[in-house]
Amino acid sequence: MGRRISPAESNVKRYIPLALILSIALLLRLRGIANPLLDDQAWRQADTASMATHMMGHLLNFPNVFLPKLNYDGVIPQNVELEFPFLPYLLAWTWTILGWSDLWGRLWSVTLSLVTIVGIYDLGRNMFNHRAGLFAAAIYSIMPLSIYYGRVVMPEPMAQAWSIWALAMAWRWRIKQEEKGIWKIALLMAAAVLAKLPQLMLFPVAVLLGFWPLKNGRVRQLIQYSIIVLIPPIVYYLWVHYNVSSSSQFVSGILTGQVANSTNLDWKLLTRNIQRGFTVLVLVLSGGGLLRLFFSPSPVRFALLTWGAIGSLYIGLVCASIPLDYYLVPVLPLVALLSAYALDWMASLPGTVLGIVILVLIYKSSYADLTPKYQWNQEYLTQARWIKEHTPTSSILVLSDPPPMTFYYAQRVGFRLINKINQETPSKVLEKFQGDYLVHLPRSGQNEQFWKKVEESYPEIGPGVFDLR
Repeated sequence: MGRRISPAESNVKRYIPLALILSIALLLRLRGIANPLLDDQAWRQADTASMATHMMGHLLNFPNVFLPKLNYDGVIPQNVELEFPFLPYLLAWTWTILGWSDLWGRLWSVTLSLVTIVGIYDLGRNMFNHRAGLFAAAIYSIMPLSIYYGRVVMPEPMAQAWSIWALAMAWRWRIKQEEKGIWKIALLMAAAVLAKLPQLMLFPVAVLLGFWPLKNGRVRQLIQYSIIVLIPPIVYYLWVHYNVSSSSQFVSGILTGQVANSTNLDWKLLTRNIQRGFTVLVLVLSGGGLLRLFFSPSPVRFALLTWGAIGSLYIGLVCASIPLDYYLVPVLPLVALLSAYALDWMASLPGTVLGIVILVLIYKSSYADLTPKYQWNQEYLTQARWIKEHTPTSSILVLSDPPPMTFYYAQRVGFRLINKINQETPSKVLEKFQGDYLVHLPRSGQNEQFWKKVEESYPEIGPGVFDLR
């Protein structure tokens, strides 16, 4: 007669697959972990890290420490309208204690990505079953967008972690029939919206998971939940909006200029981003999960279908207007959950074997599609280090093109030439800025005639660095 397995041992064995998934997810996100913030989306990563540098030495200066500042465009760091700087603040504390390194920012993002994976497992397990939760966690772990944006120094990892746990805790609260603790799950959703405004699309989903259908006593709790979720983001975004110049109102500018008034919808690029970011296999699986929802009496069917409708509207309005692949990141959890629901439709052993084969194929596609994203140009770093070592700390730079990463690595502020200079002479253009040095960025978009005139007018004192004084 065999030894009886205790409940504790049973629970340990139950979570071994999740531990394996997290281990694989960690290994995948360690690829390029030591890269400087110059690989794909270098601009956004350097901006996030720059905000952290301006917080150092002022970490307890509330609330002004939470007003985002960037190194452009001016002779001092500029206040800008961006999301609540959770990650920069965390990064600034880390640098203060452990010293500066880009690695710390990446490690925080990897950690937050693993927290998200556990949240997706928890949500899938409680909405469907343990097996579906594992499939959801595994699929999320190896989708290309999830891998790459699970190790970037950007707001996405923090926003994903807050939002998925906001949904997971709302469903937990619902199934346990709890009366107290609504403020906790509300604060999680508020934090998600503060971390990244597009997470607001999950608010109706959280309401459906936690409160629908409304019963006696739930109306008051719904009102309380809504107030706690919505008031902090409204207060913060209004505060930031009225504390920056009109040229630095990035969030409202994106909403009004690039989304509301956009007429250029790039469907071709959006389609490519979706295929490369999710893989065709995952898209097919999520479609199967959606079909299963239509024909299965699941208690979360209405919430997930609503999430799917909102997600489709978001992709059509926002992601087609701004065809940057990281705008698709908020949709990743839904796609993972629907894909897992499709795989769980099959019987245990055949379904598990098929699932493992599919996961291997997804990863194979992920590795190939992601390889170009890890490439970066050493010239940026060489140039910025020269500027940092050979120019006064008070120097004002003028960059030849829009990408601002040089400001971060040179630890300088200044201006950028946003447009190509065709007719005016360089001296007439540059005299508009209070700059000390003009920096010829790698792969500059300025034409050869412009650079010929620059070389005739100003001495080159470093690698692509011209003295304007």
